[in-house]
Amino acid sequence: MTSRTEADRMPGQTLRWLALGVVVLLGVAAVLALLLVAGARAQASTESIGVGLITNEGPVNDGGFNWLSYQGMLRAESDLGVVGTVYTATSSADYEPNLQQCVDDGNDLCISVGFGTAEAISNTAPANPSTSFAIVDTEFDSYPANLRGMVFSAEEAGYLAGTLAGLMTQGDVVGGVGGMQIQPVEAFLEPYRYAVQCANPQATVLVTYTGTFIDPDLGAEVAQQQMAAGADVIFAAAGPTGVGALLTTTQSSEWAIGVDIDQYLTVFLSGTIPGSDKMLSSAIKKIDNAVYSTIADVISGTFTSGTLVYDLAADGVGLAPFHEADSFVPQSVRDGLDAVEQGIIDGTIDVYQPCEIYHVYLPIVGRDWSY
Repeated sequence: MTSRTEADRMPGQTLRWLALGVVVLLGVAAVLALLLVAGARAQASTESIGVGLITNEGPVNDGGFNWLSYQGMLRAESDLGVVGTVYTATSSADYEPNLQQCVDDGNDLCISVGFGTAEAISNTAPANPSTSFAIVDTEFDSYPANLRGMVFSAEEAGYLAGTLAGLMTQGDVVGGVGGMQIQPVEAFLEPYRYAVQCANPQATVLVTYTGTFIDPDLGAEVAQQQMAAGADVIFAAAGPTGVGALLTTTQSSEWAIGVDIDQYLTVFLSGTIPGSDKMLSSAIKKIDNAVYSTIADVISGTFTSGTLVYDLAADGVGLAPFHEADSFVPQSVRDGLDAVEQGIIDGTIDVYQPCEIYHVYLPIVGRDWSY
């Protein structure tokens, strides 16, 4: 028997290596094909998600909760590929038909805006268990399995507003103007009071509940009273009544802080209304983030029913930008706000715990109203 030399063996080895290379290349190609198919399926699945937004009374560009909710849906369309539809209500009678139309149109998620839509969504959601529902700024005592209530830690935003006011006041007197003395308003103003006194123990806090949300002239009157008593920063949490307070305060060259949304954009129209330079900030509910997050949960299959609270930790509340006031806010104030925000998030600050018990209420004088 003759033996084979190295030269004799080379062609066989080369063939075996070539064969192995072909197998590897085919395997890689197969994996890539599977990944492409999976990606295409995922994209198709995302594109099939439909989201309906049911506004409260008024247009979608109302500069308020409708507009913020819409911004969240637009971002989901851009980032997540969902298909959004707006169902505009011209009166409260439209809420329930619009919600049902959202279902009938095949949307996977129907979101209604504000407590005014609560009855309509509580009727529609149980009747359509295969569709997910969510409501902005409203919670219920009990929920069907397909309904989420999105609420916001107003008390945390109010506390940040109080910290800002306490650090920015020059005369150690600040004001607060509320609408009706009800829990949603107190959730802003009571932590505001505590935060002012924690940030500035020398400060006096003047708080007035006007008893109404629809009287800008009364809001202006209250703001004038508080400024006459020395207030050089006023926080208004009173709807249109508060708008009167904001305009009077800023146009009197004192600092003002708004509520719910960035009122520099909505009340002062991004700097085109006199007084905008004294609009310090707003204690805001980041409704757009909550809407976006809820849509993302439906896409990922992690949507849950019940009350979901959007707080500082979830980027659900906070302070609006300082805008024109930015150059007047010292770094020490910014550092103080950062420290307080972190303290709220990590639990070392209780926003309902006063640093000293000293409550001052400025009464309305010369005005009679009922509520």
